Amino acid sequence: MGLGRKVHRDQLDTGLPDDLYQEFHQLSEWAGTLGEKFGGRVSIRLVDAASIEGFFKSLFRRFRRYPAFTVDGERYIGSDFARVDGLISERLAASTKGG
Repeated sequence: MGLGRKVHRDQLDTGLPDDLYQEFHQLSEWAGTLGEKFGGRVSIRLVDAASIEGFFKSLFRRFRRYPAFTVDGERYIGSDFARVDGLISERLAASTKGG
C-alpha cells in the first residue's frame, strides 16, 4: 500500500502536535497491515475529519470523537484496531456465508 508514505508526508506537512502525530502514526501503521491480513477483500478510505467531506460524514454518521470507523454500516469509535480487525473479519465471514 502506498498509503503510508503519502499519509506520513501529509502529516509532516501539516505540523500536527505530538499526541495527534502518534495517533495518526498508529492509524497509518495499522492501515498498512490490512493488505497482509485481508488481501484484496478490504478497501480502506481515510477521511480527514477537518475536511468538508469529513465534516459532513461526521454529521451524517454522528461521529463526535476520532478515530472512527464504519465497517459495512457497523460503527466503532476508538483506537482498538484489533476490534476493527474483528469487525472486518466478521463481515467477511458473513459475506462468504451469503449473509
